[in-house]
Amino acid sequence: MENTKVLLQGVAGSYSHIFAKNLGYTNMDFVKTFDEVVDKIENGDYEYGILPIEKSTAGDVRETIDLLDKSNVYYVAVGDIKISHCLLGAKGSELKDIKKVSSHPQALMQGDKLLVEGGVEIYNEFNTAIASKRLAEEGDKSHAVIASHLAGEIYGLEVLKENIQNAENNYTKFILLTNNLEKVKQNKIISIALELKDKPNVLGELLNIFSEYNINLTRIQSRNIPNTCFKIRFYIDFEGSIKDGKISEMLTKIATKCLKVRVRGVYWDFTAVHFAI
Repeated sequence: MENTKVLLQGVAGSYSHIFAKNLGYTNMDFVKTFDEVVDKIENGDYEYGILPIEKSTAGDVRETIDLLDKSNVYYVAVGDIKISHCLLGAKGSELKDIKKVSSHPQALMQGDKLLVEGGVEIYNEFNTAIASKRLAEEGDKSHAVIASHLAGEIYGLEVLKENIQNAENNYTKFILLTNNLEKVKQNKIISIALELKDKPNVLGELLNIFSEYNINLTRIQSRNIPNTCFKIRFYIDFEGSIKDGKISEMLTKIATKCLKVRVRGVYWDFTAVHFAI
């Protein structure tokens, strides 16, 4: 993957950057927003992009799911990164010097015990790595950020304290996006999004189809559809190959129970690996 460029949101040193490195990517570009990542993948400007989709401490990343629901992109790899936050300071700073701390709001919440005990001022940033880059540029020794060890290395910051997150088992799930499922040679999991017809027991009928084909479901989730009066969209992940004729046959049957159905991911699940940072 050395010659394939992958698109990420934020700047170097983010947890998306760490996930890309663990997948073998060394050639990366960065943009400001999630929307830009999806737009550029959908338009074919980049072959692959990476976004977070779920946090073990905070649940779904709604912005990512909303973008997937309204775009023609798919995810072809999924994996977890264990989040290990550091408190980083400007070069030459010490812990006793710190009067204010900035980071992404969730990172600040995950380090709130340290921040409360320290009695510091707190400022929100859009991204942990962006906060690190800004601190390196400003060089304020009274200012610290919460970010990854990699961000500290890239921007030459002092590691004032390691592993400051409150939750020991703190993971973020990332997805690798593309706009063309034809690129997928083989896969382990298929993910679909669907809206069921409004009739009695239609969910039971849907689940019976999976049972009929002896398919193992790995995830089923429901979510209100944005900007509707509590209409529901279901997300179902199941084991199977997109190249398998029986899977195509099953999806055709599933479609008879739905108003809408869409494949949103055909992927290898690296979750069990729990990528290190």
